Amino acid sequence: MSDLTLFAEDILNAMQAMDEAYHATQALREKTDHVAFDTFRTKMSALEERLTKLKMVLDNEEAFAMDELADALSMANTGHRVEYRKTPRMNE
Repeated sequence: MSDLTLFAEDILNAMQAMDEAYHATQALREKTDHVAFDTFRTKMSALEERLTKLKMVLDNEEAFAMDELADALSMANTGHRVEYRKTPRMNE
């Protein structure tokens, strides 16, 4: 799977995390207790983690694109991906 495909999945996962955080917010508004607040914090933390990952890719989009191109060229010529990258692999 290419990093671009994984990035698209990360976007969808972030959208789902945002939806879950929204529902946790609504539950917290309806019933303010420790359980609802802990659920809200957990969902917001998951959303923050996903958005941080997306931001890292967007801040370094040129480097990710070059690494993706190097992987594609290496696969075409040698049959395996390059070992050295400027950016971490998305699936790691």
